[in-house]
Amino acid sequence: MSLLKLPYEMVSYVLDHLDLDHVWQLSLTCRRLRSLVTESQIAKRLLESKAPAATETQNALVTKNYAHELRRLLKRRQSISSVTPYLAAVVGFGEDWIYRNGVLCYIRQGQLRILDLHRSATDEIVVNIRLLLDEAFPGSRKIRNSRFRPLNVSNNIVSCLYYYKAKCPCHGNDHPVGSLVVFNAQDRKILTAPLFYNFEPKSFVVRNNDKVLYVITRARGHGGPMVCWNAYDIATSAWHGADFHNTLGHILSHYYNRDNSFQPFDIDITNCFEIFDDSIYSLSNHGELEQEEKHWTAGYACQRIDSPFSAVATIGPDRLLRRYHQDGPMDHRWTFMKMFKDEATGEIKVVESRTEWIKNSSYTVRTYYTTTLEMSNARISTWEINSDQDGSDGDSSDGNNSGENGQSETDESESYDQGDPTPRTLPPRDPQDVHPGDDSSKGPIFLRNKCPILSYHPSCQTFLDLVDLSPSNSDKRRMRLRGGTRHRRGPQEIDGWSRSTQEKSSLSVAEKHFEEVHKTYKHEEPVSWPPDQDPESPSPALAQLYEILSPPRYSGEITGEWDERSFVYAAGASGGSKEKALVFISFDPSISFAGILPYPGPMVFGRPQSADTNALNAPTTTDDSFTAHNSHSNEARGGRQLERAKQTPRGRQAVRRRHASTARNAPAEVIQVRSTKTDAVWCTIEPAQYQTIKKGFHFCV
Repeated sequence: MSLLKLPYEMVSYVLDHLDLDHVWQLSLTCRRLRSLVTESQIAKRLLESKAPAATETQNALVTKNYAHELRRLLKRRQSISSVTPYLAAVVGFGEDWIYRNGVLCYIRQGQLRILDLHRSATDEIVVNIRLLLDEAFPGSRKIRNSRFRPLNVSNNIVSCLYYYKAKCPCHGNDHPVGSLVVFNAQDRKILTAPLFYNFEPKSFVVRNNDKVLYVITRARGHGGPMVCWNAYDIATSAWHGADFHNTLGHILSHYYNRDNSFQPFDIDITNCFEIFDDSIYSLSNHGELEQEEKHWTAGYACQRIDSPFSAVATIGPDRLLRRYHQDGPMDHRWTFMKMFKDEATGEIKVVESRTEWIKNSSYTVRTYYTTTLEMSNARISTWEINSDQDGSDGDSSDGNNSGENGQSETDESESYDQGDPTPRTLPPRDPQDVHPGDDSSKGPIFLRNKCPILSYHPSCQTFLDLVDLSPSNSDKRRMRLRGGTRHRRGPQEIDGWSRSTQEKSSLSVAEKHFEEVHKTYKHEEPVSWPPDQDPESPSPALAQLYEILSPPRYSGEITGEWDERSFVYAAGASGGSKEKALVFISFDPSISFAGILPYPGPMVFGRPQSADTNALNAPTTTDDSFTAHNSHSNEARGGRQLERAKQTPRGRQAVRRRHASTARNAPAEVIQVRSTKTDAVWCTIEPAQYQTIKKGFHFCV
C-alpha cells in the first residue's frame, strides 16, 4: 500500500522509526508529503518525541506554532550540515566584545552597546560607561589606568568587570582592585556593584539565569591557589551567606575549592561553566599528573552546584574517563570543550575536540568526542561557610565535607590513589559519540592561528570551522567557512564491513573505536563556503560577500565565538588601532535584519535544489505567514530565483520593484541616527549599527 493512502495514525507510527533528517527528506519527495512539516499535529508529535530539549520546541510550547518551529529546526540543521548560512553581515565596530546567549555586547567610544542578534533586534541598548560607573562606583572618576570589560549577558542581565591596580597597605605591592557591575538592561537598573580584591581578572567568570547569578574566580590565599564561588540571589538582591559583608573579596572567600583539577582557567579549553535547569555545572579536563601516570588514563572532573549552594554533586576523573594515553600523544592547541543539553534526550553532555596521533600512525586526526555527564553516581556534599576573610583557612567542598556514605571526599580520593595500579581501559564508546574530522594524511593542513573558530554541532553530526585562507605574508584576510558532516550507513553498507578476529585483536582501544565509527557512518568530504571566484569571469556579488566576511582595512587578529545557530567573530584593524569589525553569520532562517538585502548572485551554495524547489511550490500556510511577518522574508523568499529572473525584461523589472520596496520599508533611522532616552541617565536606545553600516546579505529562507 502506498504511504499516501495510510491514515494519519499509521503514518505517525512510521515517523516514530525515522529521525528528523529522514522526515525532512521524505517531506521533499512530493507535494502531499509536504504536510509532514506543515501540519501542526504531526509537527507537535515530531518535536516532542525527536527534539524535546531544542530551543525551537520550547518556543513552540509557548507560541503553539509547531509547524513553523519544526521547519525552523530542520532548516537550521540543514544549513549547518551543508555549510550554507542564511545571513552574513557586519553588525558593528568596537574595541572589546562578548557574545553569549545570542546577544552581542561591545564597547565603542566609551559606550557599551547591547544587541540581541537571535531576536533580529532593530535597536541597541546603549550604556554610557562613565555615567554607569558614576552611579555604581562613585569614586571611579579619580582612578587612572583602569579597565572596563563585559563578562556575561543572559536573561537581560549584563555583568561587567571594572578593575585597576592599587598598593596593598600590608605588603606594599600592587594588587587588583575592582568592582563587579551587574545591571538589568531591560529595567535600566543596577542590581549590585560590590568591591573586591585579591583576584585574577583573566580568571573571572560570571554565569546567570533569571534567578541566580554565579561568580567564579581564581584567587590566592595563604593556603595557595583556590577557586572561589558565590551566588547572588536576584529576587532578594543579596549575596548568599554574606549578610554582613559589603565587599566581594570577603564574599568570595566563603566558598572555595582547592581541587587541583580546577586550577587551570582557560575557559572552553580546560574549563567550562554553564547553567542548566537552575544548577551550574563546572567541568575540567585537567587531571593530576600522578594519577595519570599511575593509571595511564585521563578523566573529567565535574561538579554540579544546586541553587543556592544547597548541595554539590561531584564526579572525579576516576568515574568520568576521557581518554587512554597509550593510544597516542595529543596536540593541545586544537582542544576545545563545550557543555550542552542534548536536543533529543535532554541529557547534559560535553563535546571535546582533540587532535591526536592515534597509535602506530604518523599523521594526526582531529576527532570530536561527546561524553554524557551522568550525575546519578556523583558524590554529594554540602558547602560550609568560611568566616576567615582572606579565605586561607576553613573547610572546602572536597576537603572535610562528608559524602552521603559518611566518608570524606579526601579519604575517598586517597583510597583511589592507593588502589589497584593496574592500567584501566576505556569503556566502549557509542559510534555516535566519536566523529573523526580532519585527517592530516588526506586533506589540506591548516595552521592553528589560521582557524579562529572551531565548533562542533552534535544535533547534525557536523564540525564547522572559520578558516583564513590568505597567504602567511599577505596583509589581507580571506575568511571562509569549512565543515564536514556524516550520515549513518544503511544495513547493507554496514554488512560490507568485516575484519578477521585476529586483525581486531591487534587493534588498540582507540583504533577499535574508529573501526566501529567508520563501519556505522559514512563521512562526507569537507566543503567550504563561499565558493572560489572564477578567475575567467569573477562575480561582483561574490567579491562583495568576501568583503563582508573579510572587511577591508581589518587584517589584524581574528577572534570568535559560536553557539548552536550562529558565529560572531572580530577582525582587528590594521595599523595598531584597537577597533575591531564584528561579523555575524547565522544558520537560523528566522534571524533576519531589517534593511539587509538579498544576495544579488546565486542564492544557494551547495544546498540541495530539491529542498528549495519544493519549498517554493508548497502551499502557503498560517505558519508560513507567521514566518514572513517575523523573519523579514519578503525580500528573501523569492531570492533564490533572482538570477533566473534577471534573464528576462519582466524579471528585471520585478527585481527593481523588489529592491525599491525594500528601500521604502527600511526604517528612517537608517538615514539619520536618533537616540531615545530612558529613565536611567546612563542608558539610551539607538538604532542598531548594522542599519547604518549596510554591509550584509540574506541568502534564502
